[in-house]
Amino acid sequence: MIKLATIFPNQLNLNGDQGNLLALRKYLTAAGFDVEIGSLNQQTSSGDAHFVLFGHGSLAAMQSIDGVLKAMDWRKLMQIPGLAVGSGFEYLSRESFVSQKIVLGDRESEFQVATLGALQALGYRNTDSGLPNLAVNDQWICSMLHGPILAKNPLLLDRAAKAAVAAAGQEWPKLAPARLVKWVENLNRIASQIWQLETDEAYLPLAN
Repeated sequence: MIKLATIFPNQLNLNGDQGNLLALRKYLTAAGFDVEIGSLNQQTSSGDAHFVLFGHGSLAAMQSIDGVLKAMDWRKLMQIPGLAVGSGFEYLSRESFVSQKIVLGDRESEFQVATLGALQALGYRNTDSGLPNLAVNDQWICSMLHGPILAKNPLLLDRAAKAAVAAAGQEWPKLAPARLVKWVENLNRIASQIWQLETDEAYLPLAN
């Protein structure tokens, strides 16, 4: 069983961020894995999770859960694969759990493409934080690109899925199941169309 965990899914879903776990679950299921999604807080054992989502919320939402967030064992959590989006990334930066620092400046509000090694990610940047669009800290992907970025960036989705499988002590199938092949074909088609609408940069498809 691959266990995906989300932190305060109701408060931290301002731009559909919880869709990241839905995309991840569908991809893992197509690859032949059993998957479940649960919530994570200071009373929940992080040792049961194989991937953690820390989504984006409003200022009021972040303030309302600040005490609980401070009580969580982030050093331990960040040894599990995860994804921090928007204000989730900003929180980790303010608390010095990541190496990137907030440097306030002009607000940027536009679609952008981030590059990190062989990875590319398209999303909407809306921040004055100065934090990068894409960064890796410990086992976490951190992004200032809002919303379900895994759904529109199959290469990033594949990286997250394989990290979750490894954390669960399982192996990715050496030969892709027919269901996964078909799912990747459809994902590449949809993601390519999204990229055509939101950027002039070339879309790099995910190979089976």
